[in-house]
Amino acid sequence: MDFSLSTHLFVFRELDESIVSLFPQFGFSFAELWAMPPHFPYGDPGASEKIASLLARHEVRVASLHAPLYPDVRSYKKDRWYSLSSEDEQHRRLSVGATAAAGTWLARNGGGTLVLHAGFPTENWYPKRWGAFLGSLNELLVEVPGNVRFAVENTPLPSGRVEIIMDIADRYPADRVGACLDLGHANIEDGVRKAIRESAPRLIHVHASDNHGERDDHLVPGRGSIAWDEVFAGLREIGFTGPFTVELRDYTRGDDPRYGSFEEILSECCGALKQFAGE
Repeated sequence: MDFSLSTHLFVFRELDESIVSLFPQFGFSFAELWAMPPHFPYGDPGASEKIASLLARHEVRVASLHAPLYPDVRSYKKDRWYSLSSEDEQHRRLSVGATAAAGTWLARNGGGTLVLHAGFPTENWYPKRWGAFLGSLNELLVEVPGNVRFAVENTPLPSGRVEIIMDIADRYPADRVGACLDLGHANIEDGVRKAIRESAPRLIHVHASDNHGERDDHLVPGRGSIAWDEVFAGLREIGFTGPFTVELRDYTRGDDPRYGSFEEILSECCGALKQFAGE
């Protein structure tokens, strides 16, 4: 199984030498970039290509990109989040444009998986917002080259339940659209074992982090209530080969006294993955 590290852990930092060098240091040869400026400025050709070159120099392959959720990570609590299911047509088109720009960057740089959220807000999913999302996905399939696959992610929201993302994925060719199973989100909803079984027919991508079943904490595996031995057994049973993307949160700022650096977080994470995956 291919292990990948999401840059969600570093989203409040630039992707510079000090960050990118951590990937090979801890054995991650694959990355998922969070397409949130200025952390990853997908719309700036010069800056984004510089990051691509830095990753290549460290022999880190960009396996996937998380589609933009907001225009700027520095003001995300104030900005209106992008929504591919917005009933406001102007906002929906703006969201499609940002997502298409990120997907086009991925296509130019070898292709891979582009992870999508069904959208915000959470109310009134059927029928208008559901239809808006399908319309957005139809547009993206035209605008983004075919070496990019879209993976619709489950979220702990009415619009992101596993049965809903599976219904969406089943409407499209498997070589263009599949499911991304976020194990932390599944743990908050109906549980990871059920989610693995239900998503198996279209599962192309996994997000991995731990929590205690109440909040999306993005903890290192083993620090919450997810039964990781059962997770890996379940993924082996359905023949999932990856990428298995670790999506952690930055807890170095005094939120958790156990961590003083990214090195400490990643060291614990790698130890946990080896233990649970039996490697």
